[in-house]
Amino acid sequence: MSKLGRNDPCHCGSGKKYKKCYLPRDEAARPRVVADEPGGDESEPEFIAELRPDLEDAVDRVLQKLELGAGRTVEPELNALLEENPRYHMTNYAMGVYLGMVMKDPVGAIPFFEQAVQIFPPFPEAHLNLGTSARFNGEIPKAVQAFRAALRYCQAGDGVAERARKELQFIEITVLKGTRFPTLDAYLANAKLFDDAFVCLSDGEYQKAAELFHRVLSENPKHVQSYGNLALAYAGLGRRADAMECFDRALEHDPT
Repeated sequence: MSKLGRNDPCHCGSGKKYKKCYLPRDEAARPRVVADEPGGDESEPEFIAELRPDLEDAVDRVLQKLELGAGRTVEPELNALLEENPRYHMTNYAMGVYLGMVMKDPVGAIPFFEQAVQIFPPFPEAHLNLGTSARFNGEIPKAVQAFRAALRYCQAGDGVAERARKELQFIEITVLKGTRFPTLDAYLANAKLFDDAFVCLSDGEYQKAAELFHRVLSENPKHVQSYGNLALAYAGLGRRADAMECFDRALEHDPT
């Protein structure tokens, strides 16, 4: 099946395109080998997805109109498809494409791409678009996860793999520039530590938050947000002088 293109006739002899026939079932059953991708995980989510060839055709027609420059004229048709089929992966994907391509709202497209891959995990194009939208919004961990998922599920020769790898390379070059991190995964681990610290700060666990922000700064000593949040943690602990010192350090790194 790896040599069969998404738009080729299905191997079952139905006469339909492979992507509209057996591809979802073959993808769900195909063993995954992702050890060559950093951060890969061989475990796959279990899912049950409805397959609607008629709905696939309707969504395809809308996407083709978008490619031909139909713009906002497809919005009523797209809204109707989504309202009638809110739990179908292709209707959510199409709305995400519309918001990103026509409305120039990649951030607003994120929930629709997330819904699409939640309903049907082996959907490389949706993962790729989710990654692009997340990167635009500065959500680097989410973007990396999405691009790696696109690589995991893509078919040979469909262009998704090349685009996902280029996006990952761009992210790696961008985020590692001027930092101590040796790899993208080291950066992501530090970002996860920051998120955990921020949750503690939001929950009023100031001592634990301070400890975690210190750990973030030990690996990334120029991280402005961690200095600012560490100051708030110290303020919550009543340590005014320490808080003011951290605010000063934040302003040293970013006067704006």
